[in-house]
Amino acid sequence: MPDNAQVVRELMDACMNKDFDTVRRLVHPQYTLKDPMMQLNGPEELIAMMQNCPGDGKMEDVTVIADGDRVASTFTATMPGGAPMRMCSVVKMENGKVRSEEMFYDTAKIPQEMKDAAQQTGKKAA
Repeated sequence: MPDNAQVVRELMDACMNKDFDTVRRLVHPQYTLKDPMMQLNGPEELIAMMQNCPGDGKMEDVTVIADGDRVASTFTATMPGGAPMRMCSVVKMENGKVRSEEMFYDTAKIPQEMKDAAQQTGKKAA
């Protein structure tokens, strides 16, 4: 069984490649995402958000640190129409799957097209 850091790395790759089968395999059925722009509940909402995202993004300079069932990652994300920006994710694992995730980043650096796609899918963040 892969360790928690490896599961998070694999999920990051699956999200970037829009590999929905791998996302379903790695994400807990009760998955939650708290993001500065939206909140998601369940793997299907995560996949719907990925499907709504225009174009392809990429992640570089990835660092993943695991401490038991908590995994933190930092990375530089580049999205279509936007400049590279640093982001951070804090994940809680449960039974080898990603149970919850909280994202941290500067929303002012997100291209409007990406903001619109996020709002189409998730509940607006409080």
